[in-house]
Amino acid sequence: MSLFILGATGLVGAEVVKYGEKSSVFEKVIPLIRRHSKLEGSKISVIEEPDTSKWPEVIANESKSTPIDAFISALGSTRAKAGSAENFRKIDYGINYENFKAAKENGVKTAVLVSSIGANAKSWFLYPQTKGKLEDDVIALGFEHTVILRPGALLGERESAHGWANGAVNTIGRATKGTFFAPVLHPIEGADVAKVAVDFAEKSKMGKLTEKVTIVSAGELVKLASKL
Repeated sequence: MSLFILGATGLVGAEVVKYGEKSSVFEKVIPLIRRHSKLEGSKISVIEEPDTSKWPEVIANESKSTPIDAFISALGSTRAKAGSAENFRKIDYGINYENFKAAKENGVKTAVLVSSIGANAKSWFLYPQTKGKLEDDVIALGFEHTVILRPGALLGERESAHGWANGAVNTIGRATKGTFFAPVLHPIEGADVAKVAVDFAEKSKMGKLTEKVTIVSAGELVKLASKL
């Protein structure tokens, strides 16, 4: 029983790897990454492939030797980090969609996508529009179970920080956590998002997830994390 992860060097993804390693349900954790990372553990089998266009092929090959039970993606960027709107779409939508598609084509039954609060394909704004379109298209692939997590302001230290914006989000998020403003931003630790993502993957594998599509709002995500 294996868990496949995209975005494993990011704030949430790195924590997904850790929780996957601790899981009693998954025997193997497979992070697919572009560059060398310190990810390690007895159940962790890192695949390093700098060329993201080859990732669907990697997924196909891996599924032949080790059937993949659940596929979690916490892969994402920002327009500033990507350098342009076009590059942002290529990463946040393009890479994600092509690999979810490859996962579906190779027998994966459960897909978990870490999206964002406000995701909406009809939005006028780039970020929520891109996130929303990805959500819609991943759901349309028709996995047995699709789980969409929409976290609010993400808190935590990133392996590769996104500049001043990352610091600002952390500062504002921590300042509002537990206050009157929390229901607006719904600040949440990246580790808590990861914990919920892995929990859904485990429930699916154990037959405890009945819904075909589950969308978890930012507020619900905070509540679920507090119970785990």
